[in-house]
Amino acid sequence: MIALLKRYNAKLTLLSVFLSLFFGLLTPQFFTPLRFIGDLFINLLKLFALPLIASALVASLGELGHTLTKLKHLARNVVIYMLISEVMAVFIALCLFNLFRPGVGLSPDLILHGQAQVEKVTSSNETALTFSSFILSIFPSNFFESLAKFDLLPVVLFSIMFGIGCSATGGRSKAVVHFSTGVREVCTTCLHGVMLFAPFGIFSLLGAGMAQVHATGNLQSNLLALLNFVVVLFLGLFLHGLWQLLLVKFFTQQKALHILKQSIPVFTTAFATSSSVATLPVAIETADTLKSRPTTTRFMLPLCSSINIGGMMMYEVGAALFFSQMLGMDLSLKQQALVAIACILGGMAEGGIPETSLVSLVVVFKIVNIPLSAISILLPLDRIIDRVRTMVNIFGNMCGAIIVSRVTGDTEIDEIKKT
Repeated sequence: MIALLKRYNAKLTLLSVFLSLFFGLLTPQFFTPLRFIGDLFINLLKLFALPLIASALVASLGELGHTLTKLKHLARNVVIYMLISEVMAVFIALCLFNLFRPGVGLSPDLILHGQAQVEKVTSSNETALTFSSFILSIFPSNFFESLAKFDLLPVVLFSIMFGIGCSATGGRSKAVVHFSTGVREVCTTCLHGVMLFAPFGIFSLLGAGMAQVHATGNLQSNLLALLNFVVVLFLGLFLHGLWQLLLVKFFTQQKALHILKQSIPVFTTAFATSSSVATLPVAIETADTLKSRPTTTRFMLPLCSSINIGGMMMYEVGAALFFSQMLGMDLSLKQQALVAIACILGGMAEGGIPETSLVSLVVVFKIVNIPLSAISILLPLDRIIDRVRTMVNIFGNMCGAIIVSRVTGDTEIDEIKKT
């Protein structure tokens, strides 16, 4: 049975969507005794989310530290570009989802399933959130308490500091880095196993939601709103790729149509494989033809494929704002900035991990008190969205390699080759 689930998982997931729609609309009472299956699926996702992110950060920073210290100038430019790219991604998402507000006016029953409304953020809560209390909240005295409370930012910041400490310690920290790498691989394998049962979880969660919305008579408006969410997100991804394309045009004096034409193999491979890593050979070759220095390209692209995933961060921010609007939660600019920071920091650990959208959405939704059942609404769409995100991510990374290679001098070329 496991082999069949592994082989036909994508088809079974799609089938579960249609079956949940069918039974949810015709026999809504059918899902009452099946609710626990969806809750179990969400609990299993939560079980591996934070351990996976923490171990991935420690392992990545510990392994990359030695190389980055040797290539200070190039590494500095790479890090600067990645931060600019990620900030731009979440900034575009914040602007578009606050401008169009696709979740406003929708019935929350699609994700609440008849449960009590989540607690809304009040003005008194907002005034109580001072700068000092925020800093203290993300640097707690007990790391394991943050794990138990499922607090993302304290766990991420501790993992970053711990990973930097491993890098600075050098060879004596190899055992710790190897252990973190092992934990990351084990959690990834376990997550693979959890995703084998995604069709059953989606069937339970989505069916219950559809049944509840159908009973309120808001089915058509909610489906239209989900379409609006996808349209706004794709617009954001387009804008994110556009500004990077224009930068390449400016630095290399090449025509935009020429750059896009040369990038067609990158787009098609990324869409077909839905993997930045699998697209790396094509992206490296294309970057070389677009006037990127080969040594810079071969250093930056593998690194960016694991860290610079602005499309994923835009997706997380957009989903958080969309469901907050659906629930009537008027998030302030400070709270939206907190979500954006969480997405950027969490995204540093997500590259190369299968089903990262599920892991990241679990922790981001927890920050703004969005019911985790909302994930079931996005899962059927995630297959297509992920392919478009991958196209934008790998294209942006390729553009970044071209730009960095133009602004980085030749002084480190020989040193790069030695590494």
